[in-house]
Amino acid sequence: KSLVEHIEMEDSTDESRAAFAAAQAKRATPHPMNPYKDEDGEDGYKVPEKVGVSDLMAKDSEDESLRRYKEQLLGSAAKGVVVTDPSDKRRVVVTELRILFEDRPGGDVVYPLNTPIDIKALKSKPFIMKEKCKYKVQISFRVQHDIVSGLSYKNKVWKTGIPVHKDKVMLGSYAPQADAYAVTIPRREWEEAPAGWLARGGFTMATTFTDDDGVKHLDFEWAFELKTAWT
Repeated sequence: KSLVEHIEMEDSTDESRAAFAAAQAKRATPHPMNPYKDEDGEDGYKVPEKVGVSDLMAKDSEDESLRRYKEQLLGSAAKGVVVTDPSDKRRVVVTELRILFEDRPGGDVVYPLNTPIDIKALKSKPFIMKEKCKYKVQISFRVQHDIVSGLSYKNKVWKTGIPVHKDKVMLGSYAPQADAYAVTIPRREWEEAPAGWLARGGFTMATTFTDDDGVKHLDFEWAFELKTAWT
């Protein structure tokens, strides 16, 4: 649910709440072959109306309880005190890619994404993933200037030049703030790496961050090797 939808539901009638809940239930039904929307598929997602922070705060401004709720949801952005770099026009600034492991001896694998040099170097610095290890991907990013709606993470995977997997994960909508957000994929359970001689080898991935406006905030390539051991 977007920030706009979240706030508007607080001030809606019982009938509109019921209709909204039915639409959300339909939207949340996963594709039978993929828990996330494939970039070439359909999941019933409808892009919400674009509303800026100032417009959102001005709406129903006479309702004191709703105003306090908006301030709680939007944080410092509701008061217009978000610290941003005026010379940086990006709304989403992805700062770090982290691969979390349940039992990797050296801990997590961390890639800073602060500069074009960092991003370009990703593909040339593959990490090692052990067969059947448990892992997650964590993305850290800042949002500045205005709300970003429907931020999504697309990932394509190749092995020896052959496409083997692709998915799209909806990360959500975010208000601007000085502190970075951190989103973990998957959010709860761990992913398990494949095993077997057919699975082993080098993999290349292409990741893209886009939003409901069709803005491409960042894209990069990175790589890993699947082995029987951590070294």
